[in-house]
Amino acid sequence: MFITNADVARARRTLFRDDDADAEMDEQGLGHPDRRVDFTIRPVSAEWRLAGRKPAYRTARANVQYIWRDGAGYDRFGAMPRWFGERTYDLRAAGLLLPGSAPQWAATGYELWDLVDAATAAAGDPTEVSAWHILAEMPNGLDARWWEWLATTFAERNLVRLGAPVAYAVHALAASDGGWAIAPHVHMVVPARRFRAGVRHGHRMPSWAGYSSSHDRLERAWRTACGLARVKSGTATPFMVAADVAAEAALFRQLARTLRIRSSAASCARLANDRVAVDLGSAQDAA
Repeated sequence: MFITNADVARARRTLFRDDDADAEMDEQGLGHPDRRVDFTIRPVSAEWRLAGRKPAYRTARANVQYIWRDGAGYDRFGAMPRWFGERTYDLRAAGLLLPGSAPQWAATGYELWDLVDAATAAAGDPTEVSAWHILAEMPNGLDARWWEWLATTFAERNLVRLGAPVAYAVHALAASDGGWAIAPHVHMVVPARRFRAGVRHGHRMPSWAGYSSSHDRLERAWRTACGLARVKSGTATPFMVAADVAAEAALFRQLARTLRIRSSAASCARLANDRVAVDLGSAQDAA
């Protein structure tokens, strides 16, 4: 079933407290160090802004710029808060994961997120969800080399393979006493609607993260991935693809798609010519 307005209200009351002190404690990771790895998903909608929430929660684009610590630009509610870009001190890794079939323009700027927000606004309902904001703590004691590997592996296996783009960022800040001023955690923003052009543009995509069962599935998958990261961290070095290698791979994927399209068009042309030749031959035989 779809997430209902009651679900949104309950999430606001329980998972994401309005009290600024509690929110600051969550951000700094001041809870018990041995508590269960926390995993929460919050809906992104205009209703959150109308209810007095911080501006990071108003649109999909604002959420992505918040986690990437980018204070430049605008969304439909106005300029991004300057403090978005003043917290780069805790940004440890960030990126955008796209399915192999995604168009090239989706990898640049914030156009993807602007399209999702525009489709949501067109519905005329402030409770409509434009994206889902996932917040997950890193396992206690996991080596920092494995943080981005854990985040991207989880996202690719559980979201990107379904066709969902995922913006992610890892935040952490070490304290002078050897602990954490901001405990290591990852943010992931997933659109709630289709971003591609076509007749289904702007349609809801509940299979990504829109069902209550999807939230349960993602939480279980995160805890499983955390266990895998703990095991692997003691026996191997994480494999992260360099930026230039990833760009080259993306170019080859695009080239492969182009070649497939051209090959398909050439095959259709040859088939059409063969049919014409057969028809002409049959006509000549009949004559």
